[in-house]
Amino acid sequence: MKSIVRYLLAVVCVSIAASRYIVAQDLSAELSRVGTLNVKNYVNPIFNGFAADLNSGFYHSADLHGVLGFDVGVKVGLAQIIDANKKYDFITPDHISIKNPAIPTQTISLNAGTDYDAVVSGVPTAVGDKSTKFYVKMIRSTSDPIKQAIFDNLVSQHGSNNLFQIPNGFDLAAVPLIMPQAAIGLPFGLEVIVRFIPTVSATDAGKFNYMGFGLRYNIDQWLPLFPVNVAVHFMTQKMNFISKDDKDIFNASGTAYGVEVSKKLLFLTVYGGLQLEKSTFTLSQIDGKFTTPDGTETPFTIPEMTFEGKNKSRATLGVRLLLLIVNVHAEYSFAKTPVAAIGVGISLR
Repeated sequence: MKSIVRYLLAVVCVSIAASRYIVAQDLSAELSRVGTLNVKNYVNPIFNGFAADLNSGFYHSADLHGVLGFDVGVKVGLAQIIDANKKYDFITPDHISIKNPAIPTQTISLNAGTDYDAVVSGVPTAVGDKSTKFYVKMIRSTSDPIKQAIFDNLVSQHGSNNLFQIPNGFDLAAVPLIMPQAAIGLPFGLEVIVRFIPTVSATDAGKFNYMGFGLRYNIDQWLPLFPVNVAVHFMTQKMNFISKDDKDIFNASGTAYGVEVSKKLLFLTVYGGLQLEKSTFTLSQIDGKFTTPDGTETPFTIPEMTFEGKNKSRATLGVRLLLLIVNVHAEYSFAKTPVAAIGVGISLR
């Protein structure tokens, strides 16, 4: 059993490393270059993944703990990403400023669709490709000598007609979220669930904290000789992400309630459930800028905006292995954004 436990702990450690990899880049820095017109298309896939993870892994059995029975463990949600969510069409700003090479103190306004690309297709969302570089490119004017000179100077000085780079993604096959969870049994067939991560540093991307609270209630106590265990649950939670210079980037909240059933077969428990849920993400105001190769800046402001997670309901199937007090479980949730979840912990009935 010790070898099994070591293997499971290794799986959790790898999952933790994967979630830190997500934030290895500074999300706020990427958003500060994406522009107001593109922010929803850029962040929606990763926010939706976090939202789906957030409402996952609440239970691994419908057989609730007795009074003061408890379990403590770590859940890892892996929201699945489809290829269609990895790309979008980048809409460029209406105007970009750039210096007049003949008069360096003078800036010229370039216009989208005439002087540079109005749309760049197939660029990465936040979950998309991180290696391929995409640029907004200037178009050489056929009639304006000043803009012709700007184009020629851009090419001669910088080796291309690139005006600015479009932000890359984080190259994710799934969006992981780690959720430490504890549960304790109370009288009258109740069980309390708590999830908590204190404010921790996520490398150079910023800081993260997370808290959730829930209740479960034993239904089969009112159903004598019923062949399976039945329980209901309610959960509410919130997480915050702060930049490395202590500016709010986003906060998320999730609410879920549902019913679950389970059947124990020796040391194996098969479980499943149905759940209704809601999740929201609020992206804080971000000031950004487009910067041309000569250093000219065109500032913009992304206003505070709120997104809703796609999942409104889900069906979950899972299996738990209980070896003495070591609890290991895995599940899959069928929803608009499917989620695979694994967990490991210690359980005392």
